[in-house]
Amino acid sequence: MGFQLFGKEHIAMLTLIAALTASVVVIYARHQKLRHGMLLVIAFLLPILETVKILLLIRWGLMGIGYLPLHLCSLAIYLYPVAALLKQGKTRNVIGGFCCIVLLPATIAALLFPDWTMYPIMGVMSLMSFSWHALQLMLPLCMLIAGELCPAFRDVWKSILMLAAFAIPVYLFDRATSCNYWFLLQPVPGTPLETLFRAFGEKWYLLAYAGVAVAVIFLTQGVISVVRKVFDKPSERGIIKSGDD
Repeated sequence: MGFQLFGKEHIAMLTLIAALTASVVVIYARHQKLRHGMLLVIAFLLPILETVKILLLIRWGLMGIGYLPLHLCSLAIYLYPVAALLKQGKTRNVIGGFCCIVLLPATIAALLFPDWTMYPIMGVMSLMSFSWHALQLMLPLCMLIAGELCPAFRDVWKSILMLAAFAIPVYLFDRATSCNYWFLLQPVPGTPLETLFRAFGEKWYLLAYAGVAVAVIFLTQGVISVVRKVFDKPSERGIIKSGDD
């Protein structure tokens, strides 16, 4: 009943998400007057969709402790609205930087290696999961392309510290409830985390996981920094030039 990882259906869905995300980013960058409204819509659609999903699960009698919004990507529910509402400043830059170099690669990984392959590709749960993660791509990419967020290497430690602060209570919750949020206790089959688990074993899995996470954060920051240099100060002009409006 589900879909195959990197099968035709999965690739088609990824292509559609990429096209939609690119369209939204271009519109955001070219139409400055629409930006604030677009940010709010994207940011608040996330908790709305999550609420709808929980209500559906309750109606179907399937809601349980494993469906709480506690995954790494679920942090977008709480952080994106704050980033959208805050004006330019240190707090927005810290939260925005975390969204860019932590949540953005996590979202890409979730789309490439979804843990909802047991659902039909056109089923409600699958469509909601893909839509939800597509929205997560849009907000940080829009703000990056428009030059509204410019994460720097000197601030990477703040994102790592935030990640650790969120991870510790989630790990304790997993241990207490036998849940597997953030995949801290065991990996999803068929993903790079499974390879990591096999290579390092259960004893060193978490340490290896943490090391890979930090490496991905620095890699993402490196890519953003290179792109900023290539497009010459996007913080002043935006990578895509804004329109006259």
